Amino acid sequence: MSNQQTETADQQIAAVRQPFELSDELSEKVTALGLEEAVQQVEESGYGYIHDLAPMEFIQRLREVVLDLPSTIPDVGLPVAFNVNMLLHKHPIFEEVVLNPKLLAMAEVMCGKGALLSQLIASVKTKTDAPGDGKGALHADQSFMAAPFPVHNHIATFCWACDEFSERAGSTRLVPGSHEHRRHPNEEEMVTEAGAIHTECPAGSVAFWDGSTWHTGNAPRRIDGKRVVVHVSYSRLALRPVESYDFLGEDWLENKPFEMRVLLGREDFLNTPDGAFADINKIARTQEWAKT
Repeated sequence: MSNQQTETADQQIAAVRQPFELSDELSEKVTALGLEEAVQQVEESGYGYIHDLAPMEFIQRLREVVLDLPSTIPDVGLPVAFNVNMLLHKHPIFEEVVLNPKLLAMAEVMCGKGALLSQLIASVKTKTDAPGDGKGALHADQSFMAAPFPVHNHIATFCWACDEFSERAGSTRLVPGSHEHRRHPNEEEMVTEAGAIHTECPAGSVAFWDGSTWHTGNAPRRIDGKRVVVHVSYSRLALRPVESYDFLGEDWLENKPFEMRVLLGREDFLNTPDGAFADINKIARTQEWAKT
Protein backbone atom coordinates (compact mmCIF):
# COMPACT_ATOMS: atom_id res chain seq x y z
CA MET A 1 0.00 0.00 0.00
CA SER A 2 1.38 3.41 -0.96
CA ASN A 3 1.87 6.23 1.55
CA GLN A 4 -1.01 8.09 -0.06
CA GLN A 5 -3.31 5.07 0.26
CA THR A 6 -2.27 4.60 3.87
CA GLU A 7 -2.95 8.24 4.63
CA THR A 8 -6.38 8.00 2.97
CA ALA A 9 -7.25 4.89 4.99
CA ASP A 10 -6.15 6.62 8.21
CA GLN A 11 -8.33 9.59 7.37
CA GLN A 12 -11.33 7.32 6.83
CA ILE A 13 -10.77 5.64 10.20
CA ALA A 14 -10.37 9.02 11.87
CA ALA A 15 -13.64 10.17 10.34
CA VAL A 16 -15.54 7.60 12.41
CA ARG A 17 -16.64 8.94 15.77
CA GLN A 18 -15.81 6.94 18.86
CA PRO A 19 -18.63 5.62 21.10
CA PHE A 20 -20.41 8.49 22.89
CA GLU A 21 -18.42 11.06 20.92
CA LEU A 22 -21.52 12.98 19.93
CA SER A 23 -21.77 15.49 17.12
CA ASP A 24 -22.65 19.06 18.04
CA GLU A 25 -26.12 18.53 16.59
CA LEU A 26 -26.77 15.35 18.58
CA SER A 27 -25.27 16.83 21.74
CA GLU A 28 -27.64 19.79 21.48
CA LYS A 29 -30.57 17.42 20.98
CA VAL A 30 -29.57 15.36 24.04
CA THR A 31 -29.38 18.50 26.15
CA ALA A 32 -32.68 19.88 24.87
CA LEU A 33 -34.43 16.60 25.71
CA GLY A 34 -32.83 16.33 29.15
CA LEU A 35 -31.04 13.07 28.34
CA GLU A 36 -27.57 13.90 29.66
CA GLU A 37 -27.89 11.73 32.76
CA ALA A 38 -29.29 8.79 30.78
CA VAL A 39 -26.38 9.00 28.31
CA GLN A 40 -23.89 9.04 31.19
CA GLN A 41 -25.63 6.07 32.85
CA VAL A 42 -25.52 3.84 29.78
CA GLU A 43 -21.94 4.81 28.92
CA GLU A 44 -20.69 3.97 32.41
CA SER A 45 -22.93 1.06 33.45
CA GLY A 46 -24.40 -0.31 30.23
CA TYR A 47 -27.97 0.63 31.13
CA GLY A 48 -30.02 3.62 32.15
CA TYR A 49 -33.46 5.17 32.54
CA ILE A 50 -35.44 7.73 30.60
CA HIS A 51 -38.31 9.51 32.34
CA ASP A 52 -41.24 11.68 31.28
CA LEU A 53 -41.50 10.32 27.76
CA ALA A 54 -45.21 11.05 27.50
CA PRO A 55 -48.18 12.09 29.65
CA MET A 56 -49.59 9.39 31.93
CA GLU A 57 -52.80 9.48 29.90
CA PHE A 58 -50.77 8.18 26.95
CA ILE A 59 -49.20 5.47 29.13
CA GLN A 60 -52.60 4.28 30.32
CA ARG A 61 -53.92 4.23 26.76
CA LEU A 62 -50.86 2.27 25.62
CA ARG A 63 -51.40 -0.24 28.43
CA GLU A 64 -55.05 -0.70 27.47
CA VAL A 65 -54.16 -1.20 23.80
CA VAL A 66 -51.66 -3.92 24.70
CA LEU A 67 -54.12 -5.73 26.95
CA ASP A 68 -56.75 -5.65 24.18
CA LEU A 69 -54.44 -7.28 21.65
CA PRO A 70 -54.93 -11.01 21.05
CA SER A 71 -52.02 -13.23 22.01
CA THR A 72 -50.04 -14.44 18.99
CA ILE A 73 -47.39 -16.45 20.84
CA PRO A 74 -48.40 -19.71 22.57
CA ASP A 75 -47.93 -20.15 26.30
CA VAL A 76 -44.81 -22.27 26.79
CA GLY A 77 -44.62 -21.99 30.53
CA LEU A 78 -42.39 -18.94 30.74
CA PRO A 79 -42.91 -16.39 33.53
CA VAL A 80 -43.61 -13.79 30.85
CA ALA A 81 -46.65 -14.25 28.63
CA PHE A 82 -45.85 -12.47 25.40
CA ASN A 83 -49.05 -10.99 24.04
CA VAL A 84 -48.01 -10.06 20.55
CA ASN A 85 -45.12 -9.16 18.27
CA MET A 86 -44.88 -7.25 14.96
CA LEU A 87 -46.82 -4.41 16.58
CA LEU A 88 -46.12 -1.46 14.30
CA HIS A 89 -49.19 -1.73 12.07
CA LYS A 90 -51.54 -3.22 14.67
CA HIS A 91 -52.48 0.12 16.24
CA PRO A 92 -51.51 3.75 15.49
CA ILE A 93 -50.27 4.25 19.06
CA PHE A 94 -47.21 2.12 18.31
CA GLU A 95 -46.12 4.61 15.68
CA GLU A 96 -46.00 7.23 18.44
CA VAL A 97 -43.98 4.85 20.61
CA VAL A 98 -41.18 4.20 18.09
CA LEU A 99 -41.10 7.86 17.00
CA ASN A 100 -40.88 9.22 20.55
CA PRO A 101 -38.22 11.99 20.38
CA LYS A 102 -36.34 10.79 23.47
CA LEU A 103 -36.19 7.21 22.20
CA LEU A 104 -35.02 8.31 18.74
CA ALA A 105 -32.31 10.54 20.19
CA MET A 106 -31.01 7.79 22.46
CA ALA A 107 -31.18 5.27 19.61
CA GLU A 108 -28.92 7.59 17.60
CA VAL A 109 -26.54 7.94 20.55
CA MET A 110 -26.23 4.16 20.83
CA CYS A 111 -26.67 2.98 17.23
CA GLY A 112 -25.73 5.96 15.06
CA LYS A 113 -27.74 7.88 12.49
CA GLY A 114 -30.03 5.89 10.27
CA ALA A 115 -30.78 3.37 13.04
CA LEU A 116 -33.46 0.84 12.14
CA LEU A 117 -36.43 -0.43 14.07
CA SER A 118 -35.40 -3.99 14.88
CA GLN A 119 -38.20 -5.33 17.05
CA LEU A 120 -41.45 -4.12 18.60
CA ILE A 121 -43.23 -6.47 20.98
CA ALA A 122 -45.36 -6.32 24.12
CA SER A 123 -45.31 -8.56 27.16
CA VAL A 124 -47.63 -9.10 30.09
CA LYS A 125 -46.43 -10.67 33.31
CA THR A 126 -48.87 -11.90 35.98
CA LYS A 127 -48.40 -13.00 39.57
CA THR A 128 -47.00 -16.47 40.20
CA ASP A 129 -46.49 -18.48 43.37
CA ALA A 130 -44.32 -21.03 41.62
CA PRO A 131 -40.98 -21.72 43.34
CA GLY A 132 -37.74 -20.59 41.78
CA ASP A 133 -36.22 -17.27 40.88
CA GLY A 134 -36.21 -17.57 37.09
CA LYS A 135 -32.41 -17.63 36.83
CA GLY A 136 -30.62 -19.21 33.90
CA ALA A 137 -31.63 -16.99 30.98
CA LEU A 138 -29.01 -14.25 31.27
CA HIS A 139 -28.00 -13.04 27.82
CA ALA A 140 -26.86 -10.09 25.70
CA ASP A 141 -29.18 -8.81 22.98
CA GLN A 142 -26.30 -8.98 20.50
CA SER A 143 -26.66 -12.73 20.95
CA PHE A 144 -26.38 -13.42 17.21
CA MET A 145 -23.01 -11.68 16.96
CA ALA A 146 -19.65 -13.37 17.49
CA ALA A 147 -17.52 -12.29 20.44
CA PRO A 148 -15.73 -10.08 21.05
CA PHE A 149 -18.56 -7.66 20.39
CA PRO A 150 -17.64 -4.51 18.45
CA VAL A 151 -16.54 -1.40 20.32
CA HIS A 152 -19.48 0.42 18.79
CA ASN A 153 -22.83 -0.75 20.13
CA HIS A 154 -25.11 -2.31 17.50
CA ILE A 155 -28.41 -2.85 19.34
CA ALA A 156 -30.29 -0.74 21.88
CA THR A 157 -33.27 -2.14 23.79
CA PHE A 158 -35.89 0.02 25.49
CA CYS A 159 -38.51 -1.37 27.91
CA TRP A 160 -41.37 1.10 28.16
CA ALA A 161 -42.89 0.31 31.55
CA CYS A 162 -46.65 0.77 31.63
CA ASP A 163 -46.50 -0.47 35.24
CA GLU A 164 -43.91 0.01 37.95
CA PHE A 165 -40.59 -1.80 37.57
CA SER A 166 -39.38 -3.35 40.83
CA GLU A 167 -38.07 -6.66 42.15
CA ARG A 168 -41.45 -7.83 43.46
CA ALA A 169 -43.10 -6.75 40.23
CA GLY A 170 -40.74 -9.00 38.26
CA SER A 171 -38.71 -6.34 36.52
CA THR A 172 -35.78 -7.08 34.22
CA ARG A 173 -32.57 -8.10 35.98
CA LEU A 174 -29.24 -6.97 34.57
CA VAL A 175 -25.55 -6.94 35.46
CA PRO A 176 -24.17 -3.38 35.59
CA GLY A 177 -20.84 -3.04 33.77
CA SER A 178 -21.22 -6.36 31.95
CA HIS A 179 -21.18 -4.51 28.63
CA GLU A 180 -17.45 -4.05 29.10
CA HIS A 181 -16.88 -7.82 28.73
CA ARG A 182 -17.98 -7.53 25.08
CA ARG A 183 -19.05 -11.18 25.03
CA HIS A 184 -21.89 -13.52 25.93
CA PRO A 185 -22.16 -14.80 29.53
CA ASN A 186 -20.91 -18.36 29.97
CA GLU A 187 -23.05 -21.16 31.44
CA GLU A 188 -21.91 -20.53 35.02
CA GLU A 189 -22.54 -16.80 34.72
CA MET A 190 -25.99 -17.46 33.30
CA VAL A 191 -26.91 -19.59 36.33
CA THR A 192 -25.37 -17.53 39.12
CA GLU A 193 -26.18 -14.05 37.72
CA ALA A 194 -23.43 -12.66 39.95
CA GLY A 195 -23.82 -8.91 40.43
CA ALA A 196 -27.29 -8.79 38.88
CA ILE A 197 -29.75 -6.15 40.06
CA HIS A 198 -33.40 -5.48 39.33
CA THR A 199 -34.23 -2.44 37.23
CA GLU A 200 -36.43 0.00 39.13
CA CYS A 201 -38.47 2.85 37.68
CA PRO A 202 -42.02 4.22 37.88
CA ALA A 203 -44.71 3.54 35.34
CA GLY A 204 -44.24 5.67 32.25
CA SER A 205 -40.45 5.46 32.32
CA VAL A 206 -38.13 3.44 30.13
CA ALA A 207 -35.37 1.12 31.28
CA PHE A 208 -32.85 0.60 28.48
CA TRP A 209 -29.51 -1.06 27.87
CA ASP A 210 -26.57 -1.57 25.58
CA GLY A 211 -26.62 -4.60 23.25
CA SER A 212 -23.68 -6.08 25.17
CA THR A 213 -25.27 -5.78 28.64
CA TRP A 214 -26.21 -9.07 30.31
CA HIS A 215 -29.84 -9.17 31.39
CA THR A 216 -32.87 -11.43 31.77
CA GLY A 217 -36.63 -10.94 31.90
CA ASN A 218 -37.24 -14.25 33.69
CA ALA A 219 -37.76 -12.79 37.17
CA PRO A 220 -41.16 -13.92 38.54
CA ARG A 221 -43.82 -11.42 39.57
CA ARG A 222 -44.77 -11.83 43.26
CA ILE A 223 -47.48 -9.18 43.59
CA ASP A 224 -51.03 -8.91 42.30
CA GLY A 225 -51.90 -7.23 39.04
CA LYS A 226 -50.21 -7.27 35.65
CA ARG A 227 -46.89 -5.91 34.44
CA VAL A 228 -47.35 -4.55 30.93
CA VAL A 229 -44.27 -3.61 28.93
CA VAL A 230 -43.67 -2.49 25.35
CA HIS A 231 -40.21 -3.60 24.20
CA VAL A 232 -38.58 -1.53 21.45
CA SER A 233 -35.19 -2.30 19.98
CA TYR A 234 -33.23 -0.35 17.37
CA SER A 235 -30.18 -1.52 15.45
CA ARG A 236 -27.42 -0.02 13.37
CA LEU A 237 -28.43 0.34 9.76
CA ALA A 238 -26.10 -2.45 8.61
CA LEU A 239 -27.53 -4.99 11.06
CA ARG A 240 -30.52 -7.05 9.93
CA PRO A 241 -33.62 -6.34 12.07
CA VAL A 242 -35.52 -9.11 13.85
CA GLU A 243 -38.83 -8.11 12.24
CA SER A 244 -39.41 -7.22 8.61
CA TYR A 245 -42.03 -4.66 7.60
CA ASP A 246 -41.21 -4.91 3.92
CA PHE A 247 -44.84 -5.82 3.26
CA LEU A 248 -45.90 -2.28 4.21
CA GLY A 249 -45.96 -0.34 0.95
CA GLU A 250 -45.75 3.30 0.02
CA ASP A 251 -49.49 3.66 0.57
CA TRP A 252 -49.02 2.85 4.27
CA LEU A 253 -46.04 5.22 4.47
CA GLU A 254 -47.91 8.09 2.84
CA ASN A 255 -48.05 11.11 5.18
CA LYS A 256 -45.86 9.31 7.74
CA PRO A 257 -42.89 11.27 9.18
CA PHE A 258 -39.50 10.98 7.48
CA GLU A 259 -38.21 9.28 10.65
CA MET A 260 -40.58 6.36 10.08
CA ARG A 261 -39.07 5.81 6.63
CA VAL A 262 -35.60 5.82 8.21
CA LEU A 263 -36.62 3.30 10.89
CA LEU A 264 -37.90 0.92 8.20
CA GLY A 265 -34.75 1.24 6.08
CA ARG A 266 -36.46 3.06 3.22
CA GLU A 267 -33.93 5.92 3.20
CA ASP A 268 -30.70 3.93 2.84
CA PHE A 269 -29.53 1.81 -0.11
CA LEU A 270 -29.25 -1.54 1.70
CA ASN A 271 -31.50 -4.52 0.90
CA THR A 272 -33.43 -2.69 -1.84
CA PRO A 273 -35.21 -4.51 -4.69
CA ASP A 274 -33.83 -2.04 -7.25
CA GLY A 275 -30.15 -2.44 -6.34
CA ALA A 276 -27.62 -0.10 -4.81
CA PHE A 277 -27.56 2.45 -7.65
CA ALA A 278 -31.28 3.11 -7.92
CA ASP A 279 -30.75 6.30 -5.91
CA ILE A 280 -27.14 7.50 -5.89
CA ASN A 281 -27.86 9.99 -3.10
CA LYS A 282 -28.79 7.18 -0.73
CA ILE A 283 -25.37 5.56 -1.15
CA ALA A 284 -23.57 8.64 0.16
CA ARG A 285 -26.15 9.08 2.92
CA THR A 286 -25.81 5.46 4.06
CA GLN A 287 -22.02 5.66 4.15
CA GLU A 288 -22.20 8.89 6.13
CA TRP A 289 -24.70 7.51 8.65
CA ALA A 290 -22.66 4.32 9.11
CA LYS A 291 -19.76 6.37 10.48
CA THR A 292 -21.78 7.93 13.29
